[in-house]
Amino acid sequence: MTEPSGPDPVVEAYKKHLDRSLIRQNLQRSIQERLEALMELQRLAEELQRSGRRIGTR
Repeated sequence: MTEPSGPDPVVEAYKKHLDRSLIRQNLQRSIQERLEALMELQRLAEELQRSGRRIGTR
C-alpha cells in the first residue's frame, strides 16, 4: 500500500468550515466541565425529542 502524496481533499474541504476557536475554548475546560456541558447538551436533545413528539401528536 502506498502513502498518500498530500493532504486529503475531503478533510481539507471540511477544515475550511471548522471554528477552531471553539475547539481551543473547549480544551481550556477541565474534564469535569466538559462532561457537564455534554450532559447538558444531552438533556437539551432529550427535551427537543419530547417536544417534537408532543407536537406530532396534535
